[in-house]
Amino acid sequence: MRILSPRRGVAAAIAALGVTAAGCQGEPRPPAARHDAAAAVAAPADAAAPADAIATRRDAVPAAIDRAATWLAAFPPAQLRYDAAIMIAAIRRRYDDDALRAADAAARAVADRDDDNPLRRLFDAGYRAAASSARGWEVPAAGAPRVNPNRVLAEAAHCAEHGLRPATLAYVTGPMRDDGGYQTTHAAWALLIAHDHGCLDDAALAAALTPLLDELRAAQPAAPGPAALDVDLFGERLLMLALAGVRDAAVDGWAASLLRAQRGDGSFGALAVDEDPYRRYHATAIACWALAAWRGG
Repeated sequence: MRILSPRRGVAAAIAALGVTAAGCQGEPRPPAARHDAAAAVAAPADAAAPADAIATRRDAVPAAIDRAATWLAAFPPAQLRYDAAIMIAAIRRRYDDDALRAADAAARAVADRDDDNPLRRLFDAGYRAAASSARGWEVPAAGAPRVNPNRVLAEAAHCAEHGLRPATLAYVTGPMRDDGGYQTTHAAWALLIAHDHGCLDDAALAAALTPLLDELRAAQPAAPGPAALDVDLFGERLLMLALAGVRDAAVDGWAASLLRAQRGDGSFGALAVDEDPYRRYHATAIACWALAAWRGG
């Protein structure tokens, strides 16, 4: 998958449709209750930080990724999942070091056990899946439960070979959305992937993506909560905005809040007793990817 940084044509088209520094035509919706404490400790000045402060934060990203990469590389391989390979590869397209290479090797070893997964295209540009694997799923009827978002991502990743169905596009821009949650972040990602593979031009992407970006912005609190899942979703929202090329004071403030959320050991997010350790891995990798995309390069 080719990531554009920034997506100049898309960013211009999105700006023309209203997703600019003004955001969603007003203040974001109040965050959910679980984010209230985190929002209270966010520095209000972030939203209007001077250019030199923003540059300093961008300069801090490599060191933050270095610390996180060391933690990621030490994560027990037996606890890794397939999407680790996707996330680490995406980070390495923008920033790389020895620890990230070690983390990538461990993640690839796990992913290679599932060598016909259509999502392999997201870290192996040469991989081609059969049409039955990439789009052999039924788009939910109106009112039906949502499908696993990986189905949509797989179709988008292989759309150059097998097409992007109009029904899939309608689903991604409509019933798949969940008010700025994980379904919406994955819907936005699917659109960006389809654009990268030439299945949506700049104008079509902007028209489809703008409502989703509005939704993500409205749902984003000033800062993530302490839990791994809080950091993870905060990072995913920031990541999609950054990948879309959106750059403004709000996005800069969210990036600063994410930088401050890094733990002393380099990871992101706290776990409850007996919570799946991979949730912290996912949150840490997503945070690194989001910060790398925000920084650019």
